[in-house]
Amino acid sequence: MPQTLMIAGALCFGLAMSAGVLRYQAQQGSMAQAVSLQGGVHLEAVEGVLVGDTQVTSKKNRRFDVSVQAAEFGAPGIKVRCEWKRAVFSLTLITGAGERMPAVTSIRAERLKSGDFIWVDERDLKVSGTLPLLARLRAAIAARFASALFAVAGRAGALAHALLLGVKDELDTEFKGLFQSAGCAHMLALSGQHLSIICTLAALAAKRVLHREKLARRASLVFAWFFVWLAGPGPSLLRAVFMLTAAEVGRMLDRPQSSFALLSLASLMLALFDPSSITSLSSIYSFAAMAGLVLFAGRFDYALRPYMPAQISQAFAASCAAVCGTAPVSILVFGTFVPAGILAATIAAPVMLVFMWLGLGAGLIGVFLPIVASVSAPLLGTLQDVLLAILSFGAWFPALQTGTGMVDRALFCAGIVSIWVLIYAVPMLQWKKSRAQMQRMRLILPSISPWGGLSL
Repeated sequence: MPQTLMIAGALCFGLAMSAGVLRYQAQQGSMAQAVSLQGGVHLEAVEGVLVGDTQVTSKKNRRFDVSVQAAEFGAPGIKVRCEWKRAVFSLTLITGAGERMPAVTSIRAERLKSGDFIWVDERDLKVSGTLPLLARLRAAIAARFASALFAVAGRAGALAHALLLGVKDELDTEFKGLFQSAGCAHMLALSGQHLSIICTLAALAAKRVLHREKLARRASLVFAWFFVWLAGPGPSLLRAVFMLTAAEVGRMLDRPQSSFALLSLASLMLALFDPSSITSLSSIYSFAAMAGLVLFAGRFDYALRPYMPAQISQAFAASCAAVCGTAPVSILVFGTFVPAGILAATIAAPVMLVFMWLGLGAGLIGVFLPIVASVSAPLLGTLQDVLLAILSFGAWFPALQTGTGMVDRALFCAGIVSIWVLIYAVPMLQWKKSRAQMQRMRLILPSISPWGGLSL
């Protein structure tokens, strides 16, 4: 098939998928607006199931994302109940800090109070029915592993819980703020980096048991899906596991794909699986960081390799490349740019790696042998102190503020992007120039014969 036709078909397909996602989000938004205050009619109660596990907000409240299946409206002398055969929109409810509820929990919220957000008191939030078997199994496994983590990690249990299960409920607010001030907030959220660390450990264990690389690779993929199911299918984790799945399917079909093709396939799969989250900020950050790694990691590594050891060069190049992708997003959304995050993330990455490997291994062993906590707890506590020192060092450097106006942010972003373009383009231009010189030399100089003479 001609390349131009393939590009045109891919563009049309991408536009059609984008239009479908935007239409889906518009329908959900219009339904959510319909339940707000209008003409004296107010929303009194909703029934539905939780889309994901409840999350603690920055103000220590608890957030519920409910897939609404029934809604009750009220007005003076009028009460109306609407029911749907399937959930057609999601609604976010805020309540006081309470117990964590797993996904797929059926709830009923009454006496809703509308404002900047929809508030419900804890006493007016009721759990209806029982969890399905898989949901109960997931909650039981997560609770058992979480209790083992807190036991084997000691005072670093909250950090281990956040890094290995994505639950930041017990993590101190100042600790989370330190990650943000150092430009390392992405390291705290479950993402492809965490999944790769966990899958690498699973692959090493599977290779020792199965003694075959192909089977070990597929076993690690199964473990990756299990971990996503256990921790909750967030956009970053879904992006990573979709890329791993697409890569393995490509190998099975003898059609290996490039990293950028895998990233594109992951975006398509996420749009089909969860169209409401494909445009969320966490999803944009995840895809932007991965795109930066694909485009710039090799070029930064090539530029830095003559001046530092290979391992340090690769780690520093990865941090620089990830910032290349996420910096425009941070500037346009928040108006801030933290250059020190490159250095802090490079230094903190190996500490996080050791912390996660030790925490995961100790947590799995601690389920059966709690005595391992006497060794793992001091080690994990020391690693947490080292990580705090690195983050404090990164937070000491000032962040660049670009102002509140979108014009200022756009101009600053354009300047940053122009630097990235030069970093990407200069090596390519040098390579093309050297290649053109070699072709000219081949045309001018006679070729050398195998016997050492010149062939005219």
